[in-house]
Amino acid sequence: MNINIEYRNKKRVLLVKRYTHEKKLRALLNTKASLAIEGLHLTAPEEQLVTKRANGKMKNGDFLARAMEIAKNV
Repeated sequence: MNINIEYRNKKRVLLVKRYTHEKKLRALLNTKASLAIEGLHLTAPEEQLVTKRANGKMKNGDFLARAMEIAKNV
């Protein structure tokens, strides 16, 4: 979710943009490509974790806790 603040007629208006599934998928593919250039690759559990967070099925705190758990087991 992206929040932009615009000023219209001297009033502050919050605009909330929800990203489509296609944009989220494209962002994930771009991220995987960037990691691959650096010689890093996402495992299936890591990719599922990121996908759950991007789709709003997991809160940020839960995501960070699970990511730390995965990182400790590397």
